[in-house]
Amino acid sequence: MRKSTEQRRAEIATAALKIVGQHGVQGATMARIAETVGISGPALYKHYGSRSEILEAAMDLLLQRVIAWVDSATSPSALDRLRELGTQHAATMASDYEGVVAPLFEFAAAGPRSHLSAQLALRQQAVLQRFIDIVREGQQQGSIREDIDVQTTAWRLMGLTWIENLAMLEGMDEFVSGGTSARILEGILREIASREPTQSSATPLP
Repeated sequence: MRKSTEQRRAEIATAALKIVGQHGVQGATMARIAETVGISGPALYKHYGSRSEILEAAMDLLLQRVIAWVDSATSPSALDRLRELGTQHAATMASDYEGVVAPLFEFAAAGPRSHLSAQLALRQQAVLQRFIDIVREGQQQGSIREDIDVQTTAWRLMGLTWIENLAMLEGMDEFVSGGTSARILEGILREIASREPTQSSATPLP
């Protein structure tokens, strides 16, 4: 059965993202992408105008996966949702290492002279906004203190996920397995939690 243009575009973006994770941005050549997808090099241009467009589509896919993780938290309490995200982050990202963690740092390492770094920053802003929205929701609920700086808190929480990603990238798994990451997360949550916890407040991590 012949694939639709939409299906083929998605397949190309998925292949490019995996290749970036395995071989870096420079290694994500048109020839390697075409070979992975199983089509000719010229056929790629029927779906994307350039290699840059393919790499940006790969970044869009990366963003979708990260946003899906943020949106997967289901706790009614915003504070508990942040705890849920923090405790599940490492396992979720490790399950798709080549599709999230590795390409994230490869795109970031492209450098300020590359348009890819600027494009990645725009997409990371969308993730940061998700954290900002959760913190503000917690303030409205009463589970998170009203006097905290929302922007700073969101950056601290998202920054912790980056540190976990970097630890995985460097093989320093003990940062997570040894409980250090969990203790840092719980420290942040204790600082921002309302002094009068809501009824749905979860039991802190040990």
